Amino acid sequence: MRVVRQRERGSMDTTAYIGLSRQIALQNRLDVIAGNIANVDTTAFKAEVLRFETVWEPAGPPGRLAFVQDVGRVRDLREGAFESTGNPLDFAISGPGYFTVGTPDGPAYTRAGQFKLSPEGELVTAAGRPLLDENGSPITVPPGSGDITLAADGTLSAAGGPFARIQVVDFADPQALERLGDGLYRTDQAPRPVENARLEQGVREESNVEPVLEITRMMETVRAFEATQRMLDTHHELERRTVQGVLGQAA
Repeated sequence: MRVVRQRERGSMDTTAYIGLSRQIALQNRLDVIAGNIANVDTTAFKAEVLRFETVWEPAGPPGRLAFVQDVGRVRDLREGAFESTGNPLDFAISGPGYFTVGTPDGPAYTRAGQFKLSPEGELVTAAGRPLLDENGSPITVPPGSGDITLAADGTLSAAGGPFARIQVVDFADPQALERLGDGLYRTDQAPRPVENARLEQGVREESNVEPVLEITRMMETVRAFEATQRMLDTHHELERRTVQGVLGQAA
């Protein structure tokens, strides 16, 4: 976060406007941190950081004012640690890339690879979204297939041999993916197959949220919020005394 600056003083209200803009930005930052902490155990969750910049506004003669404004969230795309689950339908992508799943609104993308078999024999997410193969079709496990094995290249095999290959894709700008909930993302970008994608079976990718770091950030943000509030309280008291002084002189 950049420090709020005031290049040249204007009216006394300027301090209040700057302080309030900082408090709004700090509150937004707290909301992001709280979201990270709430998802510390969510499969493949990616932590977010709120970015700020100083916005200069015209203040009339003699100068300009600077306010704090959040300019968007930046997602931490680092891979989370892999946890062994022993479940043969838990998959994880080692390196960049996303699984593709079907939704009523078109394909969506996820790194949360904990799947299950639907009554129709399809591999689906916990919410029932079908996992898609390299041709964009739902993956159906042949009846009576027995144990399912996953090769590093995404090929799924059973007793009768290979029956599908998981589609793993990436994007030119992963930061632009829109979070939908349930670990899903969507985008207008064209997906591109990940060359030499490596998948692992029987593991899940953990959240990459670092709880200690997030709690530290939360404490720092709360202290900054409180310091700004003290500054505003002092400013309001000075204004009150100034008004009282003016009224006293007028009397």
